[in-house]
Amino acid sequence: MKETVFEMTKRRTDALRTYMQEKKIDVSFICSGPGVRYLSGFAGTPGDASLLITPEKAFIFTDSRYTIQAGEQCPYYELRSAAAWDFSAVKECLPAGNPAVGFENREISYNSFTRMKNTFGFDNFVCLETAVADLRNIKDDWELDNIRIACRIACDSIAETVPYIKDGVRELDLATELEYRMKKNGASGPSFDTIVASGVRGALPHGLASEKTVKNGEMITFDFGSLYNGYCSDMTRTFALGEPDPEMVKIYNIVLEAQLTAIDAYRPGMRGADLDKIARDIIADHGYGKYFGHGLGHGVGLEIHEGVGVGRNSGSVLSERTVFSIEPGIYIENLGGVRIEDLITCLGGVKEILTATSPKALTIL
Repeated sequence: MKETVFEMTKRRTDALRTYMQEKKIDVSFICSGPGVRYLSGFAGTPGDASLLITPEKAFIFTDSRYTIQAGEQCPYYELRSAAAWDFSAVKECLPAGNPAVGFENREISYNSFTRMKNTFGFDNFVCLETAVADLRNIKDDWELDNIRIACRIACDSIAETVPYIKDGVRELDLATELEYRMKKNGASGPSFDTIVASGVRGALPHGLASEKTVKNGEMITFDFGSLYNGYCSDMTRTFALGEPDPEMVKIYNIVLEAQLTAIDAYRPGMRGADLDKIARDIIADHGYGKYFGHGLGHGVGLEIHEGVGVGRNSGSVLSERTVFSIEPGIYIENLGGVRIEDLITCLGGVKEILTATSPKALTIL
């Protein structure tokens, strides 16, 4: 039977409580937008709600703009009508005595922490480090379903945008069309600023869409994603408009070989660095190693970059139910670039390419 929101958020909150018990933390203050959403279900603006979690109770603090919303979305949490950063209101819910307070030290400003410490009137704080992020790294069924939908929307939308790739069309217009299609297909919006990089601009791995017009003979890279129910998708496809430079075709095929080989090699439990090496060695063996400068991939979920890293120095373990990208690329200044990216996960030993419905063989338009 499908979990209710109450059951789901209680289960996630109890997982944090287990961590708190292990680390001898009496209460945790959660302020990050993704952390608040993951634990409580609150989908309001990040920074406009915070949580206080004790062994027995769970509180959400938000102001009058969101109290109705929080009451509907967060049935497990006890609502307090107060600003997210009203530490006097938070203090009223603290256990008696001198409790050890866990806080998201990687998410809170020094000024806010100082105000919290002064308001609480004690100095018994424990860094949560990546505790909440680690919980979020392993996706439950509900999360995977939402990411699948976000991926389907993205795949459908790029297919609908391809006919608009013509000589003389601005990169900005192609990005606008793609984002429009994603919204029409059910996304709340793009999961990050859409990258459209054509011709020599393809050498910019994060070349956001510009005023440049697409021309015949150029390769065009689209890196984009949709946002659905708070969850992100992320994918990259590179197309050719007319016959491209033969070296660009060669580069495309090398990147595709590296990407397909890495997907095939992935096994749950392997290290991100080991998977990165498989793709990187292929590109290096073809003589293009110095043109692949970024990591092979990254985790995806409530944030477009979260959880595991898939890079040369990554110690992350790619466990089952993590969702991450595999996106090798080659970028050569004054020539262009190619990147191909899919999201992948694994359930019960079975790999799932979440963006598989979008073809990857070189498409010449």
